Amino acid sequence: MEDYYYRYKCLLEYFVTHLEYVQTKSENIVGYKKYIEPILNSFIVTGLGYNGQAIQNQISNWANYGKHKLCINVTCSFGSYMTNQCYLNWNGTWLNTRPIWNKAKQIITGLYLSKQEKASAKSEMSFSLSELGLFDDMAPNENLKNFFDTFETLIVNKEKHEAMIEYANLLKSNKNLILTGAPGTGKTYLAKLIAKEFGATEENHQCKMVQFHPSYDYTDFVEGLRPIQKEGESNIGFELKRGVFKDFCAQALENLIDSKKSRQDINEDVMFKNAYDDMIDKIRNEEIKEIPLKSSSMSMEIVDVSDNNNLILKAKGNDSKKTYIVSFNRLRKLSLVYKNIEALDSIHNIYKAVTDAIKGCHTSAYWATLYFLYKNFIHHNAIEEKRVERKNFVFIIDEINRGEISKIFGELFFSIDSGYRGETGKIQTQYQNLIEDGDVYEDGFYVPENVYIIGTMNDIDRSVDSMDFAMRRRFAWKEIKATDRIEMLDELSDLKNEAIDKMVNLNMTIEKTEGLNSSYHIGPAYFRKVMLYKDNPDTMWAYLWDYHIKGVLYEYVRGTEDIDIKMAAFEKAYNNK
Repeated sequence: MEDYYYRYKCLLEYFVTHLEYVQTKSENIVGYKKYIEPILNSFIVTGLGYNGQAIQNQISNWANYGKHKLCINVTCSFGSYMTNQCYLNWNGTWLNTRPIWNKAKQIITGLYLSKQEKASAKSEMSFSLSELGLFDDMAPNENLKNFFDTFETLIVNKEKHEAMIEYANLLKSNKNLILTGAPGTGKTYLAKLIAKEFGATEENHQCKMVQFHPSYDYTDFVEGLRPIQKEGESNIGFELKRGVFKDFCAQALENLIDSKKSRQDINEDVMFKNAYDDMIDKIRNEEIKEIPLKSSSMSMEIVDVSDNNNLILKAKGNDSKKTYIVSFNRLRKLSLVYKNIEALDSIHNIYKAVTDAIKGCHTSAYWATLYFLYKNFIHHNAIEEKRVERKNFVFIIDEINRGEISKIFGELFFSIDSGYRGETGKIQTQYQNLIEDGDVYEDGFYVPENVYIIGTMNDIDRSVDSMDFAMRRRFAWKEIKATDRIEMLDELSDLKNEAIDKMVNLNMTIEKTEGLNSSYHIGPAYFRKVMLYKDNPDTMWAYLWDYHIKGVLYEYVRGTEDIDIKMAAFEKAYNNK
């Protein structure tokens, strides 16, 4: 990298000198003696380096940075070179280094980076010439290194994005995608990169990854009964809990619903939620123990608050153990119909009014709770919330074929189909009758339109044949070959080319071996492990073979004839002999 930094510093000094010289025709500018005078007889004033014009030859010593090339472009406009048509760019892109001129239009005072095609592109980073240490006859300073690193990152990120376009489009069109291929081709990492293209990461909670295995089942994935022991009780009971996928879909559905709301709707939602939370806090602190009914002489006793923040009530003074659940979601739904105390007071038949609004339920309990909330907690304070942006949610299933698919997905086969996303794919889950009132899926489960699923699997996994055909047709399939993921070896720096040679030679030999094919290739992920032994350069490739690759290849040919001959051929290919 030090060579790149020095090269880039010389290029920037030349670029500044070139523009100042053609603008002023002065031989007194700082870099004239070093950069202009030696080429004065053949000096080319203008040109487009990205078009291969001769001006590019003047920076040939500083233009190349590995597989990337910088081009110089200089255009005169109405006798001035202080234009947006003078810049350095990564070849084939609009990722530029541009000059900042002083008001007199004679001297360049700084440089900035931009990544948009329009000439008025905003600055991604800028430094003055002195901050970059240009023309100081010293080694590149930290500012210049940072400037170059940022500039290089722009082109690297652009290439990564372009490499993801095919996969992203495939997922967008099909909703479900399986990445399959040989071991070590980086399928899991690739799945996360595709998710990132959709704006979904584990950090922003829009991406979730699980790994299937033979013990994984419906209760882990969709929903199931889990043992629970309440505080102060000796008996153990069971409670319905969402599985990881259903919980993920509920999160995505909440975003999808909120994204369709107006700003006013969102403000009202927040105000109502804040009021409800305040009430729940006071209940938990035992400041509120009962809620009056419409008849002033009667009330509902507060028994408990569930884990989902639903109220559990019973008739006060009644020996019956019957309880009534008031859920937040249903209460909010009722509040959209009866928006204030006056509206609730106007009801003559509570059972009919509440039932019409939120279906059959504990009507008196809901009316009383909403009335109590309006009277004591809704304060109509000004709240300014932004509209909710619709987001994408990506669920990654690593080694999808290692689980028993029909046992894990159950009736979800239908709802994950891309043609049945949303409420058209609603199904009744196995525990539908146990779902609490007010749950977003109380009427049935479906996969929201903003949920995407990526599965990964190795072609040679022994359990691949058990992949349910009903599930197979619901996914698009994309094979990831070892050569598709060569960029995984970029971190090897000077060792990259040697690693590629070993990988290509070895995989060619694998394909020629009876009973094996491209599904048995050794992917780049294996070769990255050579960095574990970088402190022993004389033996690191031997260690990689002995401790990481040899055992995998032995498993490939175990039980076949001439194992020793085959293993010797593999090792010979690995050693490029």
